[in-house]
Amino acid sequence: MDRPRLRKVDRTVLRRGDEVLVVLRDPLGIAEPAAFPEEAGQVLDMLDGQRTAAQIRQSLLLRERMDLSLEDIKALLAELGEAGYLDDDQFRGMWDAARRKFMASEIRPPRFAGVLYAEEQDQLRAAMHAVLPEPAARWRRGSDVIGVLCPYQPLEGRAAALVEATVRGLPPADEIDLIVLLGTDHHPGLLPFAITDKRYATPLGALPVHAALVAALERRLPWIRREELRHREGMSLELGALVLAHIYGAACPPVLPVLCGQTALLAGEDEANTDAFLATMEHVLEGKRVLWWISAELSHAGPAFGRPPLAPEDLRSLRERDLACLESLAAGRPEQLVARCMENDETLGRPSGAAALSTLARLLPVGYRAELAEYLTLRSPGPDEGWSGLVGMRFCRPALADEDD
Repeated sequence: MDRPRLRKVDRTVLRRGDEVLVVLRDPLGIAEPAAFPEEAGQVLDMLDGQRTAAQIRQSLLLRERMDLSLEDIKALLAELGEAGYLDDDQFRGMWDAARRKFMASEIRPPRFAGVLYAEEQDQLRAAMHAVLPEPAARWRRGSDVIGVLCPYQPLEGRAAALVEATVRGLPPADEIDLIVLLGTDHHPGLLPFAITDKRYATPLGALPVHAALVAALERRLPWIRREELRHREGMSLELGALVLAHIYGAACPPVLPVLCGQTALLAGEDEANTDAFLATMEHVLEGKRVLWWISAELSHAGPAFGRPPLAPEDLRSLRERDLACLESLAAGRPEQLVARCMENDETLGRPSGAAALSTLARLLPVGYRAELAEYLTLRSPGPDEGWSGLVGMRFCRPALADEDD
């Protein structure tokens, strides 16, 4: 392209000794992560589809007093294009190849095995038993638990203890007709939700999918699978599926995987699609014994997430904002929850899982009860400071429903 445009990708700064690098990561998972010298960041800022390589060089000279040769700029653009980071035919070809491969498969293969958890089955099974021992002991016949909220962190340290404290008192598999797996979607999709009829595979086995329900939703909402490729990078759902595969094994009930994007929080046409989805879900799930499994987190702040460093008072504000969101969720006030999540603080940003949490609050039965297992702030691994707000919570049937039973 004569006037190159950088795609919407995640950009972080990595300091390695005296070296400073700009690291690009593709939220679509089409391009592999790539690192460039710090100086490249100023070129990246100008890849808006309006400037030629020569104009970029001239702008750097005038604004930044940075003298990069035209050959160096063209070499950087060629490297970006080859990697798939430019909005051009190279990327579109890579995207189409990935889409074709994904759509041709009956399963959604694990993307993060060997990265976030062990890939070898025996090793993974042992690790899961260390965190969640005796899966069957976590079932309780006649349980009033209808939903579980867990983070999608690797199961180690404090995050593992939080999940262990949360995954308790679940209904056994034969008392569940369907598990609705709601996940946080970091894909920059245009639509508020995306479902798939592909089985989420894990090294412990693949979860069965309720194909008839997927088909029923698609008949009523023709757009619901239009961005199905978003599931290819569905890390939150993959880690949720891993816990379910461990807890229920081969007896796992059918699953409906749903990715919730940030447009589920917006007004206008997005709001109409969101309302249509919620109404349709209420209709197709009527009479079914549903377990809601939500993979979501709250605040993500700090340089590790592309935001400013946190002062001690900022960390306190992060906890206060997260706990206020949890208060709205526990009280069954989805509008208040959305309003609190949409307060976009420049330092804290918005809670990562706001879309999944607000969707859950609207779909749970009126009067549901919430049990907080634990809330904690966890520092991100790696050289850049980052903090995540993590929560474990169980949701129970309304008290009146218990009395009627």
